Amino acid sequence: MESELQVLMNNYHCLDNTFIHKLSEESLFDFSLFWEYYNSVREVIKGTLDKPLTREISRAISYTHSKILEHIIWEYSDNDLGQITNFPFDKQHLIIERLGFMVDGYFQGYLIDESNFGEELQNPTLSKEKVEIEPSIIQLGFFKEGLDIHAVGFKNKDRTYDIFLDEADEKSLVDSKLSRREVQGTFIFSVADSSSAYRVFHEWVMKSYSPYSSNKICKGQ
Repeated sequence: MESELQVLMNNYHCLDNTFIHKLSEESLFDFSLFWEYYNSVREVIKGTLDKPLTREISRAISYTHSKILEHIIWEYSDNDLGQITNFPFDKQHLIIERLGFMVDGYFQGYLIDESNFGEELQNPTLSKEKVEIEPSIIQLGFFKEGLDIHAVGFKNKDRTYDIFLDEADEKSLVDSKLSRREVQGTFIFSVADSSSAYRVFHEWVMKSYSPYSSNKICKGQ
């Protein structure tokens, strides 16, 4: 993730030969650099799904996202003297949608599947990427506001996942032989795939636990 993080930070600092630099200083929408930026953030999201968020990375993602939207808005302003070369007028709504899922995914803890997007704005790395085999077991964690909540998911034959709240004292869920019987927890929900599990688990915690909700679920209930 280090090289992808560097791409993000280079864009944040508007260094030469980055998407943000080309957009801000050269009034050029460089699609190859856009995808480099976008996919670097996706890799950063992958590497931080189960980790506490840092101010530096959060600020870099928020800033670069807002900077791109700012230039899209200015392109329609009568007061803007410049004009962006290669501006994607016919695809701007798709770009805004893509960036919206990117930012929300970072803060909410999920990574949207690129195959969900249509062919009008296809991620060039999608055809190059090998189809990842989803694991039989996934581990989920929530670490904010003093909460340390864990869950584990098991893949079913139909490729969906059943998610169980892990209420055991031992939190090391790395054993590949772990089974449903070994999880001393409560079934909480099912999801269509592993990427959805992170988002739904985060939303479930936000609705169920203090300080986010007054309806605090006690252990064993």
